[in-house]
Amino acid sequence: MKKILVAIAFLATTMMVQAQFYVSASGGYAWGVPSIKIGEENIKGNQKVNFGTYGEGFNTQLRLGYFFNKTWGVDISGGYLHGADQSVRKEVATKNLANTPLTATVNGDVKARGRAYGLALSVIYNFTDNFYGRFGILTKVGGKTEAIAYSTTVTDQDIPLAALASLGAELPSSLATNIANLLANGYTHIQKGAKIETSYTEDFKGKMPFGTIAALGYKYNFSPKVAIFAEVEYMNISVKRDYSQLQHFEQTLESIFINPANASLPAYSITMPYKKLSEFTDGVYRDALRDQTYLARTTYVDELPASNTDITKKITEKVSYSSLGINVGITYTF
Repeated sequence: MKKILVAIAFLATTMMVQAQFYVSASGGYAWGVPSIKIGEENIKGNQKVNFGTYGEGFNTQLRLGYFFNKTWGVDISGGYLHGADQSVRKEVATKNLANTPLTATVNGDVKARGRAYGLALSVIYNFTDNFYGRFGILTKVGGKTEAIAYSTTVTDQDIPLAALASLGAELPSSLATNIANLLANGYTHIQKGAKIETSYTEDFKGKMPFGTIAALGYKYNFSPKVAIFAEVEYMNISVKRDYSQLQHFEQTLESIFINPANASLPAYSITMPYKKLSEFTDGVYRDALRDQTYLARTTYVDELPASNTDITKKITEKVSYSSLGINVGITYTF
């Protein structure tokens, strides 16, 4: 029994002597791998699918680790991803206005990017004094997927004010008031080339996900305490959407009002606010002129009954944050 206790004490002492704490800081760039369908383009009928993931972009990591001996160790790390822009939707097309024969050219672009904070717990194995491997689990603890949208709608012909006035309450109040005043002053049309600019920012939040992480690296020891390293790292993780919320929404109208039958009436040019987020009705804006609906907040759910009439609810989806990247950094061992 005494010999066993001595052996255990010797083994524990040996492990304590070999045990080491360390901290490391690194930065790098990752590419979206494996890429999945992330968006679509429709340029005057020519269609294209865009592939990628929201895991692409620059990242930084800070790790705290502990080696039990020269071979095995564990670490916990925190990281931040500054994701690259991904093309989610791009469209150039001619569309009808307010379900009338009147047309306009729409040119729209929506880009999205990941802004994420994550935590990982990994096991480290040193193959040699220089080469190592790392494998573990990770989760996303904060951040968002941010969508940035901008579009223009430019009319292809003169638009009779009477056609717009017939939309009545469906128009933004600022435009409806101006139309009434302009009609009273003899103006009858909006000249061809009138432009509506729409811009908004929408943040998508997800439920806490879990994934895996793996890396192979090489380290160079400057001294027993300081080393630099480079590694190839793969992250496999997807996030299920929980809800999205508009952070900014703004529309403006640039137009010239005319009366083709009265050449003596000077053209009247105006740039005016068209719609803001604060003007949404119960969180909903139905853009009657462009036949689109915008929601201040959207909730994503796993199921929707056939009887559902709540347009603010949609079926959820998973978005990929998976990536393959290269990191370089420095390690300090205590």
